[in-house]
Amino acid sequence: MTESASNLLVSTYLEMREQILRFLTARLGNRAAAEDVSQELFIRLRTGQVLTDVASPRAYVYKAAHNAANEYVRASQRRSARDTAWIDSTTQKIGDDTVSQDISAEDALDAKQRPRALMEGLAALPPKCREVFTMCRLEGLSHREIAEKLDISTKTVEKHMTTALKQLMAKLETKH
Repeated sequence: MTESASNLLVSTYLEMREQILRFLTARLGNRAAAEDVSQELFIRLRTGQVLTDVASPRAYVYKAAHNAANEYVRASQRRSARDTAWIDSTTQKIGDDTVSQDISAEDALDAKQRPRALMEGLAALPPKCREVFTMCRLEGLSHREIAEKLDISTKTVEKHMTTALKQLMAKLETKH
């Protein structure tokens, strides 16, 4: 297409801009989308993406606007289908509610801070209490086995475990 034909289409578009916007708004049902499509149409006309000379510039501009609106609608439908497929693959439905399988940023941060708080809590325990807790929770020994190894009563092991659990829970709760 010649530059003069492109200029003719651009000037026709500029003269008809408000009419084209009304046409696109009616077609798309959304003024913002109509303005986006109108700008895309202007760019196409300005860059000369027209293959032949045009006999009726007004008709051509309307047809180009119609085609651009159809492309916009198809792209929106594809985007919506893709987004729906993504949501369906990453979430679960419970009744009418959608439950995401992703963890929240707050939960992710909490998961990073929790081990640190646990280690600080362990370090703050009295030595014998820490030793009993470590043997029970980390080594998997029973209260009776710990009592035999440390030469203390099972009741003392239970008291150390109760103390350790209370202090560790308090430490973890203060980190929230």
